[in-house]
Amino acid sequence: MNIKKVLRKIEHFFSRLYWRNRLGELGSHTRIDRKSVWHNPRAMALGSKVLIRTGCQLSVRRMRKHGAAVRLRIDDQSSLQQGCKIAAAQSISIGRQVMIADNVFITDHDHIYDDPHVPAALIRELRSAPVVIEDGCWLGYGAVVLKGVRIGKRSVIGANSVVTRDVPPFTVVAGNPARVIKKIDLAAAGD
Repeated sequence: MNIKKVLRKIEHFFSRLYWRNRLGELGSHTRIDRKSVWHNPRAMALGSKVLIRTGCQLSVRRMRKHGAAVRLRIDDQSSLQQGCKIAAAQSISIGRQVMIADNVFITDHDHIYDDPHVPAALIRELRSAPVVIEDGCWLGYGAVVLKGVRIGKRSVIGANSVVTRDVPPFTVVAGNPARVIKKIDLAAAGD
């Protein structure tokens, strides 16, 4: 075994010890690259064999009504590539074997800005609705997923798409706002 492999194993061992004590839940063989940013990791759960790449930002807002409950869950064998940002206030659930490309943004909330007497920058109140990304989905480069969206099983979100509505299972969507462009033919796919 060469020295690089030994050093990598040592690094993974200490990284796992560090994250096991910080996260709400941590599955086996999960890898978290350096230079990622975490806010309130106690409210996050990562399954087994999850990959979080360099430069990702994962954030769960501290809110009294939710306490210390897990509000961001990433299930087994899912991956977040470089520069992904996830911001949860209520609940974001990412299923098994979900592939999320570079620079994707997922949020379950937005700011209330419609009071004509108060500048938007001074309003701290949020509107939130859960986000669910079911098993086997693929979110393309730079995609944005907004509050209250459910993305069905094995759907594909095109690069730079903005998802504002639910996406049916086995569907390809693209655009701003994202629209269905294709249904995945299960017979041709061998399912």
